[in-house]
Amino acid sequence: MEKTLKLLTLLGKVVGLLAAIDITPMSPKFGAILFFASSLAKDTINRLGDFLDNGKADNSFGSTP
Repeated sequence: MEKTLKLLTLLGKVVGLLAAIDITPMSPKFGAILFFASSLAKDTINRLGDFLDNGKADNSFGSTP
């Protein structure tokens, strides 16, 4: 799950960055929004997963024992 999250957010950030600098046919505004949404989704999922993992914010989500 953690690798999938990292891959999807990396893909979203790369596409968003490329669109923001106007390399793709997408609007640069959409690229900036996509980049922001990818970052926000990753942070939100990591923090929520960390809290649900053991009830503390200690970056334990996704780590192997």
